[in-house]
Amino acid sequence: MRLFLLRTGLLLAAAFCAAEAAAAGGPEYLLLSQDPAFLEELSAFSETSYSAGRTRLVKLTVPLAQLPPALAARLRLVSPGEVYNGPAPKGEEKAADPAVLSLLDGIDSRRLMGYAEAITMTGKRSAGSLDLSAASGNRAAMDYIAAQFAGMGYAVERQCYKNRKADKECNILARRKAGPAGAKAFLVIGHMDSVGHENAGADDNASGSAGVLEMAKVLSNYKADHDLIFVAANGEETGIAGGYACVKKLKESGELSRIAWAVNMDMIAWNRDGILEIETNKEFSAHADWVGSLARTYTKLQPYIAMPAWGSDHVPFLEAGIPTYLSIEHWDDHNPCYHKACDKLESLSWDYAAQLVRLNLAVVAGKVRLTPLPK
Repeated sequence: MRLFLLRTGLLLAAAFCAAEAAAAGGPEYLLLSQDPAFLEELSAFSETSYSAGRTRLVKLTVPLAQLPPALAARLRLVSPGEVYNGPAPKGEEKAADPAVLSLLDGIDSRRLMGYAEAITMTGKRSAGSLDLSAASGNRAAMDYIAAQFAGMGYAVERQCYKNRKADKECNILARRKAGPAGAKAFLVIGHMDSVGHENAGADDNASGSAGVLEMAKVLSNYKADHDLIFVAANGEETGIAGGYACVKKLKESGELSRIAWAVNMDMIAWNRDGILEIETNKEFSAHADWVGSLARTYTKLQPYIAMPAWGSDHVPFLEAGIPTYLSIEHWDDHNPCYHKACDKLESLSWDYAAQLVRLNLAVVAGKVRLTPLPK
């Protein structure tokens, strides 16, 4: 018995030393999810080595091959040079452009809230609900958003990419052509699906899809020299399914090569510290810094840059080489009801959400020549 205890003690000590060695050195992995259940499960096999905003890195305390496959699939190996999460460079202070200010005056926070309320109250709008009924909350959200885009005068497409048991899983696209054949395009995206709680997912991500609708509404009053594409993506909560399908279908049609810029909105309506995160990859850091400068000029918010990108609909566009960023609430003070049934409208700030919409419209105005249409 004494020999058994001694051997057991030595094995435990060796395991502890191996864990300490792994934490001290070894590779670092970016978390591709911050779902609470995932974080809890992963904590048994890892130690956090960096955490700022949405950017969290871990070092494993077991070999990667011993990690359960479902956990390993949500990790990405990173190098230190890829990683940054902190204030955007201040740069040169610039005066606001009166034409841009006039554009931003068209934002209505009450209308923005109304879009979000209608999407939230569709019921259970997870993509999985399409397996259960052709009258699911997900289908109701698709129908509502399509009708809103059509009412603004956009050409609407149901970009269906997966047959579910009771219905089809589709993105909703709205387009307005610039006129000249071959014009460049600016794309705005935000996912409409949720994790599936009844009449919830107000912040994640009724807020972001409402932001897409609000941008489309404001820009419907302008002629642009770029094609405008607005996407209410589906299936973001199931592996960014809709975002990847959108990129694939746009590539097949040849349209992807004309997209010069893209912006994603995800969780834009809960905040207490006045910070927003602008998330992208290192190769587009200069673009993100420029976006941060616009945030200082046209909003009341403090911009932070977060790199590298993960976990939302900007990722497929970045992987396709398109300058894209995610605009999202500051993760150090993010919604405590993230992925919970309590993610309701009552706790959200539509003034904060309107500030993120201001930023993203200012970015459009900085890349696209806009001319007001006659009233």
